Amino acid sequence: MTSTDEITTHLSNMLAELRKADAKAVAMIWESFLGAFIGYIMKKRRETGQNLLADISFRNIWRR
Repeated sequence: MTSTDEITTHLSNMLAELRKADAKAVAMIWESFLGAFIGYIMKKRRETGQNLLADISFRNIWRR
């Protein structure tokens, strides 16, 4: 299993690469990722009854 530090490093590196990319390409990447991510969240909620988004503070995300 991947450690939290490794995941953080991968995400930071990916963010740096996205900042270099064309805006339209980044939008397409985000649309694809968010669609897959939200689909995964919904599937897990149906399978387990657990809301994986319950502990995420969207207020903190939007403030950044």
